[in-house]
Amino acid sequence: MLVKILNSNLYALSLYTRQISGTLAIILIARYMAVYDYGLFSSYRSIAIFVLMFANLSFADYILVSSKAKINEVKLKLSLFLVYAFCITFAIALFSLFFNFENHLLFILVLLRTFFDVTFFKLILPYFQAAKKFNVIAWINILYSICIMLIAIISFYLKLSLLEFLILNVILGIINFIQCSIYTRLNYFLLFQNFKRILKKIDKKILDFIGITIGTYLYSQIAPLFISTMVPKEQAALYFSSFTIANIVMLLISAQTQKMVPEMIKNTVSNIRKILYKNLRFIILVTSVLFLFMFIFGKLVLKLVYGQDYYMNGYWVLLILMLSNIALAESSIFGAHIVASNNVNKALPILLQTSGITILSLFILKNFGIYGAAISYFIASIYLAYKYTVYSNKLLKQQEQLENIKENLCNNN
Repeated sequence: MLVKILNSNLYALSLYTRQISGTLAIILIARYMAVYDYGLFSSYRSIAIFVLMFANLSFADYILVSSKAKINEVKLKLSLFLVYAFCITFAIALFSLFFNFENHLLFILVLLRTFFDVTFFKLILPYFQAAKKFNVIAWINILYSICIMLIAIISFYLKLSLLEFLILNVILGIINFIQCSIYTRLNYFLLFQNFKRILKKIDKKILDFIGITIGTYLYSQIAPLFISTMVPKEQAALYFSSFTIANIVMLLISAQTQKMVPEMIKNTVSNIRKILYKNLRFIILVTSVLFLFMFIFGKLVLKLVYGQDYYMNGYWVLLILMLSNIALAESSIFGAHIVASNNVNKALPILLQTSGITILSLFILKNFGIYGAAISYFIASIYLAYKYTVYSNKLLKQQEQLENIKENLCNNN
């Protein structure tokens, strides 16, 4: 029975493992690095996450939905978008040399680490979703997680520099890329021979996914970008250290939503409601317990995790960011339904409104530094959760009406 439970939940467990290992790796290097170096790394990582938006404009969701989970078509589109992502990443690395970074080599290495750690994993996922090989990608995730932790532990005990830590991570990313490409049998050279044929398979629906991604990144990354570029690196370290712990909430939700989308595609309204509310109940219960724990022990957690009294100053930022991510967790549940029902274009105005609220509130609160950024993020998160919940329920009612009409027509015939 235990083996069956593990097998049926292996993919979700692997995502938790990978997310937790990544978080612990960052925490470990923060414990021995100078506050300034950790602030520099976190700032570069935030910038890298934002600019790599252009390498993956929700292409993974588009590939799965537009291909209707047909494995051959998924592979064709996947090879196209992976080559595109590499080209964009190379271009960003090249253009970064013309900007005023404290250390250009470190930024490029952070960029590559982020690409292999985040962008590549997101882009390769549609193959495993379409092939229903969740256990395979689960073991890849677990192996990758173990290697990430080994690198962090080695770096911690040998007191490796940030440069050495990043080089080891990039090497791991390259090895994982080769491994996944061989397993999925993606022929990148074949892409260039059939480029026009593959390009014809890309329809205008992709613009909806692109718009959604830009809208999402605008509201979610404006505050971190402000912190990365406009405040001292020691203050940035305080913000990002709190955000890393607060992001535990999002670690929980990422696994849930990735499994929810394929489950809800072409499903009945009653089943979709069951999936939505089952996941929502789970998230509300777990996040409420987490917030209560941080409210009581937050300062102690910051001290124990980062090993320096300085980080205890991020207690109130931690609580604000925790509440923000709880709201985002709810919006992600209903956002998964919007994606699965192929209505992402209707969510774009909501995201643009949310981005506008973020920018306006950050402009008003900019003099409050990291607290202003945290409050702006909180306001935007509450607004997005409300709008997504309302719109998702509206879609469910429309789908239910269509089902009733079809059922009546069948009965009359």
